[in-house]
Amino acid sequence: MSTKLGEDQDLYSEDTPLNDRKERLKSLISDLDLDLDKLGTTLEERTSIILNTLNTCTEREFNALSATGFKELFSALQNHFPSLSTVLKHEFELEEQEELGVEKLRALSITPYDILYMLTNEEVKAVVESMGIKKRGNLRLNILNSFADATDKLIDNYAALSRRDLAALKAENVEIAEADIGVKFEEVTKAIFEQLGMAVDEDLRRSINTSKDKADILISLSEIDVIVGEAKTCKNGDFAKYSTTSRQVKAYVNRCEQAGKRVAQVLIVAPTFSDDFVESAEMDTEVNISLLEADGLKKILDAYEARRNPKFSAKLFTKGGLLKADLIAKNI
Repeated sequence: MSTKLGEDQDLYSEDTPLNDRKERLKSLISDLDLDLDKLGTTLEERTSIILNTLNTCTEREFNALSATGFKELFSALQNHFPSLSTVLKHEFELEEQEELGVEKLRALSITPYDILYMLTNEEVKAVVESMGIKKRGNLRLNILNSFADATDKLIDNYAALSRRDLAALKAENVEIAEADIGVKFEEVTKAIFEQLGMAVDEDLRRSINTSKDKADILISLSEIDVIVGEAKTCKNGDFAKYSTTSRQVKAYVNRCEQAGKRVAQVLIVAPTFSDDFVESAEMDTEVNISLLEADGLKKILDAYEARRNPKFSAKLFTKGGLLKADLIAKNI
């Protein structure tokens, strides 16, 4: 886009008065649905704000929903419009045989906004009506916000989700099938890491995963260093399956190393851990393993969100052994 947006003949002619030019840019901001903190007083300021907003819109649009929220939105829209994948492939000139999922969409920089603004106004109204979403204001933003709220509700009930406590979840109006809890816990754990500012690397995870070895979470610390994350639910008692879990994470570590990455730490999140599990993790000489209780991860997130300028680093998760979540939360 030209940096001389204010001089574009498509917007106004050369003899257009200054105030009319400003009003034209104000109308453009409204037409583009740009959410701006300030409008700008001069023509140059207003032009610069529009350009900067458009240049950074992709990152902002992805941040509107967590990876979990995006998956739920895409799944819901596919249920409403079975031909959605076909339409997307045509709209964005993708190969017919391309398998579309949220990970692929993110890799192609196709955002939730892109999908919703591809739909007609009538189609958007149908979604809003069907899902009981509020009808006042910008309907597309209302849809996005409803899926952001759904993720927030799962995060609020993160500990119950980790314990597979369907009764507690239902009491909080969280409807979820027991068969889906494991996947939801994994997705919500990713959402929490994202909210902590950690770089959840879906591209890397997709590239190293095989039909046999499928890592839950990969967090990039740098171009080379990564954390391998594993999210485990447990219905009764402490999580105690060390031998099985260690075989899994060691396979993921090997896959990362084969891809040229250096695994700084393995991080396992579960509701609680048995004493034997903690001892085995601390004594394992093959990989560095940190353990974090689900309730502790939620405390860390709460502390992070409560601070105006939180001081948090993913390296706090690389200390090894059973992490002291209360101490981490206190020092954020």
